[in-house]
Amino acid sequence: MKTRLVSYRGGRIDLAFPLQGKRMTIGRETDNSIQLPHEKISKHHAAVVLAKEGWTIEDLQSKNGVLVNGQKVGQALLRDGDTVKIGPYEFYFEANVPSDTWVPSHIVNFATKVHQQTLSKDKR
Repeated sequence: MKTRLVSYRGGRIDLAFPLQGKRMTIGRETDNSIQLPHEKISKHHAAVVLAKEGWTIEDLQSKNGVLVNGQKVGQALLRDGDTVKIGPYEFYFEANVPSDTWVPSHIVNFATKVHQQTLSKDKR
């Protein structure tokens, strides 16, 4: 059984990110475990952390915040089926995903204008 953040479009998996290790960061910079290249995503937006109680999500002082089940949070314990909204992305937290339905990852094209804008701003 595995755990992931997954988004759906038209009833099919659009993006899927396996949660591995003890800490994964989410943001638009390339040094994040999960990179989401969009202008409403902070460079280092959030972190998903494996704690004793289970997986938690923490807002890393992002500009637009993190919503869990529609509520803005600083930190929250994630439960199977919770929705996590980060910028325009809405993910479902899925725990105990059977291996036969597992989608390990999704390749995202990082050559977007948002990412290029981030690089050019950093060079100023």
